[in-house]
Amino acid sequence: MTDHLATPSTARQWLKAFYSALAAAIGYIIAELIMQHDTSFILLGALAILAVLTPIIYAINRRSGGAPSPR
Repeated sequence: MTDHLATPSTARQWLKAFYSALAAAIGYIIAELIMQHDTSFILLGALAILAVLTPIIYAINRRSGGAPSPR
């Protein structure tokens, strides 16, 4: 019998946060390619989205996921 209320591991939470940020970055890439902007700026923007959103989404998931917050 498994415990459905068990908190996911830290690595799994980081991976889920990365996937969410990656989805946002891919959406950004698609929108920028449709608007025909410069490719180097598109890739730089996508990397910035990944770098900024991954820790933010991780913190939100950790806080709302039922995991005990480190104090």
